[in-house]
Amino acid sequence: MAGEVFRTGLQQGPLNPSSSALTQDVNDDRSVFDRVRSVMAIPVFVGGGEIPFAVLVIESEEIQHFTRSLQETLKQLATSLGLGLSRYYEQRELEQAKAEIEILARHDMLTHLPNRRFLEEQLEQAMARAERHGKLLAVCMLDLDGFKPVNDAYGHEAGDEVLVTLGKRLPEALRKMDFVARLGGDEFVLLVEDLSGPNDLTPIFAKVEEAMNTPISLSHGEIVQISGSMGIALYPLGKEETGDQLLRGADHALYESKSNKVDREHFWVIGDKNAARERQRTPAQRLLSEGALEVWYQPVLSGGSRKVVGVEALARLRDDDGRILYPAEFLPQLSVDDLTNLSSMVLTQALEDLKKLDNLGWSLWVSFNVVPESFCGSYVPRLQGVIDASGVAPQRITLEILEGSDFLERNVALSALQGIKDMGIRLALDDVGSAYASLLRLKELPIDEIKLDQGFVRFLGERPQDLHFVRTIQDLASELQLDLVVEGVETTDILDAMLTTGVPYLQGYAISKPLPLASLQQFLSDYVVDTGIHPANLFGLYAGTLKLHAAIKNMLLINSTQLDMASLADGHQCRGHSVLHRFGYGDDSHLVQLHNAYHLALGAIANDTSDHGSWKVMEFALNEFLQALLGGRE
Repeated sequence: MAGEVFRTGLQQGPLNPSSSALTQDVNDDRSVFDRVRSVMAIPVFVGGGEIPFAVLVIESEEIQHFTRSLQETLKQLATSLGLGLSRYYEQRELEQAKAEIEILARHDMLTHLPNRRFLEEQLEQAMARAERHGKLLAVCMLDLDGFKPVNDAYGHEAGDEVLVTLGKRLPEALRKMDFVARLGGDEFVLLVEDLSGPNDLTPIFAKVEEAMNTPISLSHGEIVQISGSMGIALYPLGKEETGDQLLRGADHALYESKSNKVDREHFWVIGDKNAARERQRTPAQRLLSEGALEVWYQPVLSGGSRKVVGVEALARLRDDDGRILYPAEFLPQLSVDDLTNLSSMVLTQALEDLKKLDNLGWSLWVSFNVVPESFCGSYVPRLQGVIDASGVAPQRITLEILEGSDFLERNVALSALQGIKDMGIRLALDDVGSAYASLLRLKELPIDEIKLDQGFVRFLGERPQDLHFVRTIQDLASELQLDLVVEGVETTDILDAMLTTGVPYLQGYAISKPLPLASLQQFLSDYVVDTGIHPANLFGLYAGTLKLHAAIKNMLLINSTQLDMASLADGHQCRGHSVLHRFGYGDDSHLVQLHNAYHLALGAIANDTSDHGSWKVMEFALNEFLQALLGGRE
């Protein structure tokens, strides 16, 4: 039907519900539908209703377009549309009804908590997650104490109010990942997941106990207070292998809790306590308690004197089969208390070894690592006791703060750091440039030293552009009057670059790997002080050029009159020229020519620092020279 337009919508104006269609010829040119000459409106009925659900409107540009046969066809279309809509809404209502039935089938009618059926499904899934993640699942059977007297004194409606209130409080007391179900009567089951050990339950159950013990106001004005008893089965632990066995184990522990109300320490009891304690100990905790700790030392080189001036004490654990475990493997298995004890043990051993080195003629300082979470309670007095017992001057000790959270922002940590500082111990902020280490920390903490994260250094050979970051941190440390230790010096090229740019302290495999005490003594005996000239290779010259260029660029921008223009433009007067000659490059070599072109470009800028074109030429010349230096290494 050419020229026809279909419109549907809810009927807003008057319409005779009994009429099956309405047609009208339009001849008034002033109509808003200037081109419409005839209209047909047909009501659409849904679900057998007497009032139209919608109206199907068809417009035409032709007069008397809607013949009787066409009207009948359109009526059938409206009828079909109504039938289709009826079926759609019937299906949607059916799906909603099924969903509501499913919810009712899996939830308790009174408290709206999950019921036993839902619990069985969730328990199976929780057990699978516990095995997959290597964590514990606690299945907790909770029974209310003093619930029957409430029913007897105030009636079953009051008892229902208590249950409804607890049905709201218990989920709020637990974590989002945890689960609460009502078995019936006054019995509830709690599923508490993602536990490292039984001790994790204490703060969780403290909130559960508070939720139970808080008085409950009944609708008639009475106030009642109840308590509870709870039994716990842990999975995977003990002999329980199925959900039913776990529930029975929790029920047995509940009976034990109820039988010892007078003498019990908590309102809960964990079944099979010995197995729980054994499961709680990780392999690393066991090794640490059995004296498997070894302290190894990585030498720290002074960039100025080229001598070994200190060592970092590093923890190692030796497994039962003699294999050495490194921190990345065993630290995640330790709690904060374990880590605090570990750092104390490392320091104690390191100070004893430091005195042995003193007797052999090597006077070094030592650094050791501490997590910020250790800085609470009695940490400072405990540290003072270790140092006093050793007789080593605290000025020879550097405490390196291992970052991994925002704990350093808390007052208790800041107070401890100041107490450590007052003892005379030096403080270092480790891994600057990663994790939470930030410039704000450098300003707020009472530190003496920063250690650049080795991720910026050990891959300089592949990412030489990271030298910009190293240089920036070096300048920042100098301005803040902080010592800088650069870790990750793994190759002779990187060592040459760091010595050329004047980094104060260096640490990495290019100097030495971490060593046990006997090997450290041998290393110190064999060590020969580097008296060579640096840079010793093209990568060292690359690093030195970057640093020199940054200094020249700053002077050009700040006060170019302080520079010797003639010398600046003459590459032969630059130290880099003599270095290239020392490496065997003559004046006609490509590298020397690029070096001279760079200096000529610098001289052009010095004559007019506002000339943007000259700056671009200089940056291009510098990049060409630097890329040639990197290419010359290959």
